[in-house]
Amino acid sequence: VPMPLQTPESFADVLIIGAGPAGLMCANALAVAGGIEVRIIDQRPSKISVGHADGLHPRTIEVLQSYGLAERMLREGSRMYMCDAQFYYCRPPRANASSKFTTCVPDVTVSTARFPFKIGLHQGAIEDAFLDSMAQHNLKVDRPVKPLDIELSQDQEQLRSLSSYPIKVTLAHLDGATDAEKLEVVHAKYVVGADGAHSWVRKAFGITMDGDQTNYVWGVVDMVPDTDFPDIRHRAAIHSTNGSLMIIPRESEKVRLYVQLSGEDFVDPGTGRVSKSNSSPEKILEVRMAPPFIPFIYVSPLSDVEWWTIYMIGQRVASRFSVEDRVFIAGDACHTHSPKAGQGMNASMNDTHNLAWKITQDLKGWANPSILRTVGILRRKYAQDLIDFDKRNAALFSGKPRTSAGQDGISHEVFFKAYKTASGFTSGIGIHYGPSIIVNAKHQCCAENLVVGQRMIPQVFVRAADARTYSSHD
Repeated sequence: VPMPLQTPESFADVLIIGAGPAGLMCANALAVAGGIEVRIIDQRPSKISVGHADGLHPRTIEVLQSYGLAERMLREGSRMYMCDAQFYYCRPPRANASSKFTTCVPDVTVSTARFPFKIGLHQGAIEDAFLDSMAQHNLKVDRPVKPLDIELSQDQEQLRSLSSYPIKVTLAHLDGATDAEKLEVVHAKYVVGADGAHSWVRKAFGITMDGDQTNYVWGVVDMVPDTDFPDIRHRAAIHSTNGSLMIIPRESEKVRLYVQLSGEDFVDPGTGRVSKSNSSPEKILEVRMAPPFIPFIYVSPLSDVEWWTIYMIGQRVASRFSVEDRVFIAGDACHTHSPKAGQGMNASMNDTHNLAWKITQDLKGWANPSILRTVGILRRKYAQDLIDFDKRNAALFSGKPRTSAGQDGISHEVFFKAYKTASGFTSGIGIHYGPSIIVNAKHQCCAENLVVGQRMIPQVFVRAADARTYSSHD
């Protein structure tokens, strides 16, 4: 990269590339810790305001509560306590179609969840909460700024030293008026690549994404619906021989519809990729909406569609999550999967929550730097478990239901057994980290009601001074 004669240089303890949920969780956690020089950049000129990720699971709410952010999410979002499963056996002609409501169960079945529900709230509102918290600690996102080059020192002495800045990153300020204002060099102790599925940081270090692309194609539509469907405010899974549908209730009477699509209609045969240019929200609703809703035929946007997209499910995990324990990738940069189980944003934020407290411990000299090695060990194992779960979950949602004419299909008993079995994992409550330098089950017998490697079960304590109650998670 040609450099102007007077290129500005700066220093940061941590440079975060990407200001989505993963990047903002990391930036906020480090800012709250205090005494850490943090920079966060994003090449988009402004934050997103609608669409994208849309839900928070119980463990993520607990983590947000530890930062004082959960109450805002609880106030602004839509709580999901129940999940419906509905199987519609649709056979031509439509006059002969039959439908069956099968089951309604709690959306969260883990008894130790402090928040026994999920929250439907769009990604922009969640990012706003982080941005407001960061502002209280004098931290903001630098926009529009993108990385051009990154160099990591190979000097082992520099890499081991807590006082060194072994990473050099060249940034481009896209709104710079002059050459001197356009480029900047940042020297950093750590770099976090939270820059999405097409991560620049990941590619810069030649980290591969291992896994497969499925042929499952889905459409997503956010809208305020006008409908006679009775369970529109429940999270509902509708399984039909004509395709599947999931309903996610959202804030302000909105809902999100995940609609299974035919690949032939939405995939560009030349590239093998989905193409939004060949689609529209009207086409998504038209293709799959009517048959699954029998006998509840009527559903349409009450006002303009707020956001929509189509996607083909890919299930991949990065071959490694860090380079020399100095450069880290997190979130979609290191794992991609179906969004229907609501794991993407939740997994991403918990990636960087896990990373941020370990970087804090290292920078403040409170822990051995080897603690950072556990990020790749523990979170990559979790990411692989997530992909394995997603393969089973995507096949359940995208497969056809069992009928008298199709005994090879999926019965609602199988569907819901899988749903209930996975609740501990999808809620985040049951995640269990294996042995590492920070997880040692040697003395498990001394704590019969706790599981070494899992999160602490919330307990309510009464403060002796004034009899005020507190949760151990606070």
